[in-house]
Amino acid sequence: MLRSLHAKLLISFLILTIVPLAATAIYGDFFTQRTLSRQLLERSQNQVHLQSQSIVSAFQQAQGDALYLANMRSLDALRASSVQDDGLNSLSDVEQDMLIYASVRPMYLRLMLINVEGTEIASVRQTGDGRVRITEIERRADHAAAPYFTAAMNLPRDGVYIEPFVFENVPYVRYAVKIAGGVLVIDLSAQWLLRSLPMQPGADQWAVIDRQGEFVVYPEGFDPAEIAEYIPRMLTADSGSFETHDSVIVYDTVYPSRLVTDDGQTQSWVILRHTSTEVLFASIYDFYQLAMILLLGAAVLAVALALLISYLLVKPIKQLELMAIKFGHDGEAPRLPDNVPNDEIGGLMRTLTAMAGELDRKRKDERRLIERLINAQEEERKLVAYDLHDGLLQQLVGARFYLGNYQEQFAADMPELSGGIQRGCDALTSAIVEGRRIIEGLRPAALDDLGLSAAIEDIAYSTADLAGWDLKLDLQPLPVEPEVTIGVTLYRIAQEALNNVRKHADAKHVTVTMHNGDAIRLSIVDDGVGFDPGSFRAAEPEDGSTRGLGITTMRERASLINGRCEIFSEPGAGTRIYVEVPLTMDAPARKHDVIHELTMAGWMEEDEQ
Repeated sequence: MLRSLHAKLLISFLILTIVPLAATAIYGDFFTQRTLSRQLLERSQNQVHLQSQSIVSAFQQAQGDALYLANMRSLDALRASSVQDDGLNSLSDVEQDMLIYASVRPMYLRLMLINVEGTEIASVRQTGDGRVRITEIERRADHAAAPYFTAAMNLPRDGVYIEPFVFENVPYVRYAVKIAGGVLVIDLSAQWLLRSLPMQPGADQWAVIDRQGEFVVYPEGFDPAEIAEYIPRMLTADSGSFETHDSVIVYDTVYPSRLVTDDGQTQSWVILRHTSTEVLFASIYDFYQLAMILLLGAAVLAVALALLISYLLVKPIKQLELMAIKFGHDGEAPRLPDNVPNDEIGGLMRTLTAMAGELDRKRKDERRLIERLINAQEEERKLVAYDLHDGLLQQLVGARFYLGNYQEQFAADMPELSGGIQRGCDALTSAIVEGRRIIEGLRPAALDDLGLSAAIEDIAYSTADLAGWDLKLDLQPLPVEPEVTIGVTLYRIAQEALNNVRKHADAKHVTVTMHNGDAIRLSIVDDGVGFDPGSFRAAEPEDGSTRGLGITTMRERASLINGRCEIFSEPGAGTRIYVEVPLTMDAPARKHDVIHELTMAGWMEEDEQ
């Protein structure tokens, strides 16, 4: 899977960046959630506590106002009056003072003065349009049987009795102060008391419950049954908070008075804030979204940096690989690319370039040496051919001439010698023909005069005539003659191969083909006895014989010019000799699938057919 260096660098960089990044994100997410949740919960608790303190302050203000009104001068004057007219005037003054006071206290729905018999003798009220008016006499009620009146009358003077939320048209809290001669009452509007709380349907809901667990104030659309199971928990503590499956409830206890009720409990109410977790922790969710965006952005940036860094690291290695491949395939010394990095890879590229240049120089020296060796060998062959032609061959011709003359002169006198002399002349003629063939083999005139194709054709026909083969030729013309070294070497290989077939194959049919393209390919196929190529392991076996010398010679000749010679044979199945040589000595050695090339060229199938 991770076979390339690019992939390994990419994965390694991503592991080194994304894993710490993810771990940091998870760690930060855990503690951030705890910290933000705690802070948001504390802020909600503070808001509820501030709201409860605001309510307590309003209660304390109402209680102070009740005590203030209980000590008004007009009220003292009313108590001190004895004459009926003075009493009526004093009562009117009390009502005026109450009217003025209620006008500057919009939170008071009603102010009442009740005598000891429970009769409402003075009263002002707030109308629906927000104005304050003196209550008409016919609308004044008798409060003698009211529980709050009885409770207030049992208090010491200036004692305050607070009646929890009373519901008539609107909810209110009633304050009753025991005064000399009766009770002074203030009705505090609960709506004004809770005016800062959201009483409309919404995600953030406020409510007030009493000590009995009854909801006295709650917004529209709020269903008290949703949190009914949590009410006992809120009544057992002054303040606190807890979470449900989808919301958070924060509560605080409000004590409007420290008076103890008949059941032995202090008067109190519980104000609560019911908020869904989505609303309360909306900032956390926003933080999560932002953190996720930043995390994804960091991941994308990490991937981009990983790709960039791995590309920058792998690019010179790829260049180095391409340089090595090109040098191995084409044999050309690579040039040092521009902007070589000044690091280990750059040093390796410089070393490879220098090494390739040195190898190229040595290869050229080797090529020149091979050319000189081959040329020297050919010159030596030429000298041997000249010596044979001008020396030994001329002597053989002379000997045959002398024997012929001797036969003509003395044949009639010595007929018994004529047959022997004739056999000697025939032997000399055969020797002369063989000598001329050897001379032609040492330095073929056709190779110099007509080119490689014609030279191979000539030697193929001449060898076939000697061996009596059925010869088939398919020699593709060469558009350009190869270098002299290439041409001579390929001709010598073909010559050696044909001589081996003539001497050892006992063949009837021989096919010689030569094709050219990016290289010259020569194939010689026979239907002879065949042999096992593996049995010829060396040019000179341990027994000292020359068995296999021709095969080794052909292979070494091809190798000298960066070519190759492959032999395919089996006993009784004939022999295929495949030779491939480059067009020039500068070309690198070729390493292709020979079987595939023979098949594609049609040589193997053609012979089998």
